[in-house]
Amino acid sequence: MFDRSTAAPLRALPDHAPVNGSPLRLAEWLVRECWGAYLAILPDPHSGGLFVFPDPSGLLQVFRLETSNHIIVTSDLTLLAAAGLAVPAVSWADLHAYLRWPELRQRSTCLAKVRELEPGVLVSLGHEQAVVRTIWCPDMFMPSREGMAFNDAAEELRELATAVIGAWAGFFGNTAVAASGGVDSSLICAALARAGQAFGCITLSTADPSGDERRFVHRLAEHLHVPAVASIYDAGLVDLDHPASHGLPRPQRKTFLQALDRALGLAGNELGAQVIFDGNGGDNLFCFLHSSAAVVDSLRCRGPGRATLGTFLDMCRLTGCDTGSMARAVMRRALRPPPTGLWAPDERVLAGGSLPGSEVVPLTPWFDAEVGRHLGKRDHLALIMRCQNHLHGLAPASVPRRFSPLMSQPLVELCLSYPTWLWCKGGINRAVARAAFAQDLPQDVVWRTSKSGPDSFIRKLFDDRRSQIRDMLLGGLLASHGLVDREATEAALAVGVESGDSIIYRLLDLAEAEAWARSWTR
Repeated sequence: MFDRSTAAPLRALPDHAPVNGSPLRLAEWLVRECWGAYLAILPDPHSGGLFVFPDPSGLLQVFRLETSNHIIVTSDLTLLAAAGLAVPAVSWADLHAYLRWPELRQRSTCLAKVRELEPGVLVSLGHEQAVVRTIWCPDMFMPSREGMAFNDAAEELRELATAVIGAWAGFFGNTAVAASGGVDSSLICAALARAGQAFGCITLSTADPSGDERRFVHRLAEHLHVPAVASIYDAGLVDLDHPASHGLPRPQRKTFLQALDRALGLAGNELGAQVIFDGNGGDNLFCFLHSSAAVVDSLRCRGPGRATLGTFLDMCRLTGCDTGSMARAVMRRALRPPPTGLWAPDERVLAGGSLPGSEVVPLTPWFDAEVGRHLGKRDHLALIMRCQNHLHGLAPASVPRRFSPLMSQPLVELCLSYPTWLWCKGGINRAVARAAFAQDLPQDVVWRTSKSGPDSFIRKLFDDRRSQIRDMLLGGLLASHGLVDREATEAALAVGVESGDSIIYRLLDLAEAEAWARSWTR
């Protein structure tokens, strides 16, 4: 936990904190005066009841389950066995629901009777779980400074990112950054340098040139005068029978991350790192939209003038869209009712429909957030919701730790407060974030708009392990519990690796889910 005004770590609450007041009052104070990744356990001096409050960032996942004798709140479900408690069984209905919406962090986990506590919500601990009050919600941080200058926004983001990311590095100790040479991880490096925190860079590359970002990362490291360690993805470090999501309540991590985890761990040890920061969630936080949302927001808020015309041309440049196509997209969006509810499920190779007993409820129910005239903020919030399963929070701990500092509460609040049109200024995505640290980073890094990844490694991994994946999916637990369509799965497994078909990623995710389910049923 950190002090809001100074970013200093708090080892105890200050004297002026309302510790003798109601849990509601103290939770409101925590949101207003502090930030971090924490669970507040708050006794009520009047009723004698007990309340819990997970901080708004969601960077400390907290789970609740009940037995006949206990109400259990934990951030690490692997501790249940160590405490002499029964290990939860897999909930096949919830696992099926997760596989239909793998980018939606749901209140239900994929383990029976295990639920995640909603960040920013004060909850009483009793046999009937009752939400007492939503203390933090994104509605509080919608844009109110519509005339804010772009340069002022960039300066504000630079100062806050430096304070927040520097505070996390000071808390963890020796720091490394999983650097890709892209905007988000480079911003973290620049913030650490500005904060005076020592760090090193780690980058992974594919064996072929298609996923080799080493020259950008070395350029970044040389510019900031920090060490850099490079490694190559090694398929030998990937064991399909051992899930990358081991110990987690959902199969939310990608199988190939085993190779990344091992390489980052070795490189982190070489650098003496206690923690490895990553830029996960940066595209989402910094409002990387490829739509007409910003133009329509500008039209609604600033009218059909010069400013909106500038945003219109910015989005044409950003998307590569001609003016006629963009104009039609603006008209369609302006005239249709705003979208509500979940995005479409991913039904590929799954058994049709939902299974009995499943209920899909977002962990952060932001689809109905009050956004005023800034309807594009619904798109921004959906982006943030889509990344929540891919963040690295505080628990369970590994050595070195992995951590995603960009999703810290103050940064989320600030980025939500900027109108969508600021993020596409100049016809480039994440424009405010780029401008914030443009003076601190190499120009060929800060303004680049494309970046390669481990696609070739993942496709070769699939091709080399195709037979094992077939056995896992057609003869495993997912199939026996009716989660997958065997015929569709068999057909998908025949895909050529050079086809570019994304079904390869889907099949690897299902193999991860199969290995994860086996790990909880042994």
